[in-house]
Amino acid sequence: MTPGSNLPLNAVRVTVDVAAPVRLDVSALLLTADGKVRSDADFIFFNQPTGPGVSYRSGGGATPDSITVDTGAVPPGIERIVVTASPDAAGQTFQGIEPTATVRNADGGAVIAGFTPPQLGTETALVVVEIYLRGGVWKVRAVGQGYANGLAGIATDFGVSVDEEPAAPQAVAAPPAPPAPAAPPAPPASYPPSPW
Repeated sequence: MTPGSNLPLNAVRVTVDVAAPVRLDVSALLLTADGKVRSDADFIFFNQPTGPGVSYRSGGGATPDSITVDTGAVPPGIERIVVTASPDAAGQTFQGIEPTATVRNADGGAVIAGFTPPQLGTETALVVVEIYLRGGVWKVRAVGQGYANGLAGIATDFGVSVDEEPAAPQAVAAPPAPPAPAAPPAPPASYPPSPW
């Protein structure tokens, strides 16, 4: 496939894996017609591996991570599932990595399509492909859109709430010391003689 090209899916259940010479984290977002998730539950990844009609499987480093989409179980209102990838190593870009997405029939393994996004550079995350519904037919489209601000940038663009890194605690100024209590009045230097 080339960027922007699409194909109708010939299977109800498809698996998308994204392979590269480095370990990649793969995830999926279930999107409505407005291009946003309904809630953070529509972001499928290693810490939230299942959602309605979509699941994540870790390859454990030996094989690529993958996303499986059961188009028959995708809830009404979801029109696109975007599959993303980002290098597992913090700060690593796609420069020279050339990830390849392979779309397969999940029930037989037959390859439906393959896509390697061209000319990647400083991107740290990528929308690789999308599975989408058009005119009652599920299709796959080659996307290859890169993000320089990582998976958090992709998630935010599609409406996921991303927790920012907590700010470093700021030093709290110590309250001023209370003023010293006033000294009691000094007794007179000498007492007058007692009249009694």
